[in-house]
Amino acid sequence: MLRGRSQLNENLQGDECILQQISTLRRENRFLKVGLVFCLVVVTLPYITGFQPAVIRASKVVTERVEFVRDGKTMMSISLHPIGDGLVILGRDELPVIGIVRNKDGGLIGTYNKDGKTVASMMALPEGGGVGICNNDGKIVVSMGVSPMGGGVGIHNNDGKIGVSMVASPVGGEVAVHNKDGTLVAVMGLSPEGGVVTVRNNDDKPVARMGAAPMGGGVGIYNNDGKPVVAIGVLGKDGQIIVLNNDGKPVWSAP
Repeated sequence: MLRGRSQLNENLQGDECILQQISTLRRENRFLKVGLVFCLVVVTLPYITGFQPAVIRASKVVTERVEFVRDGKTMMSISLHPIGDGLVILGRDELPVIGIVRNKDGGLIGTYNKDGKTVASMMALPEGGGVGICNNDGKIVVSMGVSPMGGGVGIHNNDGKIGVSMVASPVGGEVAVHNKDGTLVAVMGLSPEGGVVTVRNNDDKPVARMGAAPMGGGVGIYNNDGKPVVAIGVLGKDGQIIVLNNDGKPVWSAP
């Protein structure tokens, strides 16, 4: 009988302990819920009130576009370049302002006009660096770059065809003039003896040449096929003129 009462008392005490633990867990659960609600309010409060922190620090940001806003309107944005591995800065009208792209030789930076057409660019080239200037139609009008012997400058017409070019050559420098179609018509350069000027026709064949020669100066006249027909030069200390036929054979000379 006494043993049964003792067992009953132990069961009652065990039940009271369980009830106390349940009550404690309920209080802790209420505190946890209140804490979670408080955290949610703190996190969402900036978005609800429109508050924006002055500084955001992060070791890495992953995105496809960044917008810069004033008075609720997007003024500028940075986005992935649509045609290459790079970035493009867009104006409020969504037209490009500056583009930064990686090409096969390195980097390229382009500047655009108000219509979104390229007007200036700097780029890496196989031999070094290059600069291009374009008109408002986006056609190249000035180009500067590296040639195998040094630097080079090209001036183009409004159609983008070369008009004048200057390059470094093995013996010095060279200037070339082209017609409106881009065909070479005149060259001023150097020979081992000095300067040389060559005039060519629209078929890119030489028709006249004037330059320094071993004994002085010389002038050559050519027909439209590029064959010499008149030669004027220095023989010893005296001058000489030779006239040739279309086969290149002399037909007259003086003296």
